[in-house]
Amino acid sequence: MKSLVKAKAEVGLRLEDIAIPVIGHNDVLVKIKKTAICGTDIHIFNWDEWAQKTIPIPMTVGHEFAGKIVEIGSEVRGINIGDRVSAEGHITCGFCRKCRAGERHLCRNSLG
Repeated sequence: MKSLVKAKAEVGLRLEDIAIPVIGHNDVLVKIKKTAICGTDIHIFNWDEWAQKTIPIPMTVGHEFAGKIVEIGSEVRGINIGDRVSAEGHITCGFCRKCRAGERHLCRNSLG
């Protein structure tokens, strides 16, 4: 599959062919239909101070997407193959005002 990869600790990203991930028992595999480039991706591309202290190399970038579930792990419940899903991959606190209001993407305590 094609993926944008931060392969080196320098400015830029590379479009590479990478292996389709093997899922674990708590994972799902999503076939991406649409994706977006956001501010985090720009930081990673520019290899600024934040990216240098935060991003492990190598890393496949991109955390805002929509697609269809094509495989589910044995312990996954509540979703099915063929379901349409979207994601925004922030790690949030779950307790602040924004998180409790369903606006987790605005969490002040977000880890990324």
